[in-house]
Amino acid sequence: MRGHRIRPMETPTPDPLFGITLHERYILGKRLRSGASGTVHVAHDLGGDQTVTVTVLHPWLVGDHGAVHAFVDRAQTLEGLSHPGIARVLGHGRDGEHVYAVGEYLPGQTLAEALGEGGGGLRYPVQAALAIVAGVLTALDAAHGAGVVHGALDPHTVVVDGEGGVRVTGFPLLFDAEEDAGPETRTDVHAVGRLLYTLTTGLPADPEAHPLRPSAVVPGLPPDLDMLVANATDPNPRYRPRDAGQYLTVVEQVLRSLPGTPADPADVETRPIPVITDEPRESREDGAAPVPLWRRVPVLVTAGVLVLVLFAAGWALVPDSRVALPDLVGASTEQAEERLAGLGMDLAVRFEEAYSDTVGAGAVADSTPAPGSDVERGAEVLLHVSTGPQFSEVPDVVGGTENEARDTLRQAGFTGIEIVQEHSPDQPPGTVLATEPAAGEEGDREEPVVLSVSEGVIVPTLVGMGQEEAASALAGLGLVVQVTEEHHDTAPAGEVSGQTPEPGTILPEEGSVALTVSLGPEPEEEEEEEAEESEEEASPSGEDDDRGDRDDQDDRGGRGGRGEGNGGSGGGRGDGGSCDAPQWDEGTVYDTGDRVQHEGREYEARWWIQGHPPSSDQWGVWADRGSC
Repeated sequence: MRGHRIRPMETPTPDPLFGITLHERYILGKRLRSGASGTVHVAHDLGGDQTVTVTVLHPWLVGDHGAVHAFVDRAQTLEGLSHPGIARVLGHGRDGEHVYAVGEYLPGQTLAEALGEGGGGLRYPVQAALAIVAGVLTALDAAHGAGVVHGALDPHTVVVDGEGGVRVTGFPLLFDAEEDAGPETRTDVHAVGRLLYTLTTGLPADPEAHPLRPSAVVPGLPPDLDMLVANATDPNPRYRPRDAGQYLTVVEQVLRSLPGTPADPADVETRPIPVITDEPRESREDGAAPVPLWRRVPVLVTAGVLVLVLFAAGWALVPDSRVALPDLVGASTEQAEERLAGLGMDLAVRFEEAYSDTVGAGAVADSTPAPGSDVERGAEVLLHVSTGPQFSEVPDVVGGTENEARDTLRQAGFTGIEIVQEHSPDQPPGTVLATEPAAGEEGDREEPVVLSVSEGVIVPTLVGMGQEEAASALAGLGLVVQVTEEHHDTAPAGEVSGQTPEPGTILPEEGSVALTVSLGPEPEEEEEEEAEESEEEASPSGEDDDRGDRDDQDDRGGRGGRGEGNGGSGGGRGDGGSCDAPQWDEGTVYDTGDRVQHEGREYEARWWIQGHPPSSDQWGVWADRGSC
């Protein structure tokens, strides 16, 4: 019961839609959830004799013709979306004052239910969590390919069954009025990153925490998992994977790299999907609660008397039950674990980060209990690992690019970064104009550093749009469009198959964007050969030599020119690069669009990466732009 006060004999307000029948076919049952679209009910379909879900538009929106049109339009779009990992929308209609859509009912548990609604202390093993996320991304990839964004993905909208199946439901039929353009594919990527964090830690993702790192909650989780979560949940959408397909590629690579994972990630055992719980050592295997302390007092007293008797009788082999905790300040986490394990007390060791003005980052700054305290066998020891001082000098990043500033601030320990765009007639877009706190001042690492950045226009994703739609989108942003037409094997004629610069690039107003528009597939080779044979039959024999010369020129110039056009300006070139890019450096953080040289070739970063050389790229992060 919800409210500010509880009154005697008060009963909850009945659901006005419970039990009604729409179009003499759908009998509405209990309400499952409510959102911007309306209320979602489980229902019985009399026509198909099956259980379905019915989303009913909120009554205060029925009189809003724009809302009704958007609701119906979205329902029709979702009806055309068919994938085994997505709950289908089966139809829609209007019965009097009720506008509704009918969806497929999915048996099984939502991830929120499997995890105990966020409070059950449950989490999935890394392989199972990545397998679930891979299933979610596979479904979203199909949706993104059809131009559909979920926009409201969370543990309540992903259903798992006892056979290891993963399915996505809960596609909103309306979005909040503030979201005029609706969510983008990177919105879904962000939601999946938060979902992965929750699956591996058992905790909801803090919307204010950046970067999210599962290993900070569960020590020992692989660093690749931290990378996956941090990239997808970056507060700036430009630094996230572009869509579900791009994120899926990296997730599957990490999954395959884990020890014991089958070659095909689809073969990861998820039936039933295992759940790990950090149960107290005293809990019983049958799931019953531990015996209360007051009921164990007689047993403990008897055991204590027995121990005294044994010692009195000379049983020196009985081990000590308590030991003094050693001073671990300044030791590395590995050294601290080894020393605690050497005590032979089966201690449970946990870690948490803490600021320290005296202990270097990565070393133990303190412990709970304190050094010298007596701890019992099996007790928990919390080690506070230093992340350096809380207050640090803000580096000077004014005049550099936003990406360079982010890199420098991260290295200085500032992970919270906010961007404020300002107009600057003197500086190019993306240039840092000022910082708050200013350079040289002491900054609190608990607080964000605000970067004032010269404003510009962020280039949107245009690939997959029609030419007119893309040109209209660019015109609305004040950008100039340049069009080149080329054949493309998969993109239909009239569709944008490439763009320069890439999505997320910042351009000045009236900046230029080059679009490559598909002419459809190239003509079949057989047709070309038949045409050439017809020309040979029609031409005099004396022109053979001239024609041969022309063919050689075509091979060297005409066909090569066409091939170069297909390759675009970014990759697959054979004429060599400029070699102006710096050499790849293991310690440098590279962001989207950064270019480097490595082993005689030029590479471009597709998203955030550090420490992985392009020549042995296991993430698919580095795009090969050709030889230097």
